[in-house]
Amino acid sequence: MDYSDKRQYPRYDVRIYGVFKDNINIDETEMMMGNLSLGGAFIYCDQPPAPGTPVTLRFDFPGGDTTISVIGVVVWRILQGHGAKPGMGVKFENINKDELVAIKRFVESLVEEDLFGK
Repeated sequence: MDYSDKRQYPRYDVRIYGVFKDNINIDETEMMMGNLSLGGAFIYCDQPPAPGTPVTLRFDFPGGDTTISVIGVVVWRILQGHGAKPGMGVKFENINKDELVAIKRFVESLVEEDLFGK
């Protein structure tokens, strides 16, 4: 699936571990974020919820000391056995100003590292 033409912000490859929780289950599920933008992320997970499911993502940036907690909605998913690692595309729906600033700074550091090798 190629959703890149529908994205408002460019995505950057990352490896960020965290947890997610959907509104149906009370338990958190481990996840690894595969890419990130200001508008959403791709989350690797064994059993991604169905599109339209609200989820809360909770993670820390590498080297950071602030936990980010973002509410989003699953917009698409890849199930196990469908030719790729299972996971879900999440669009951020409710993000506070401080968390948006933290995500923006982290994305800017990725761009700087890519451009200048820092």
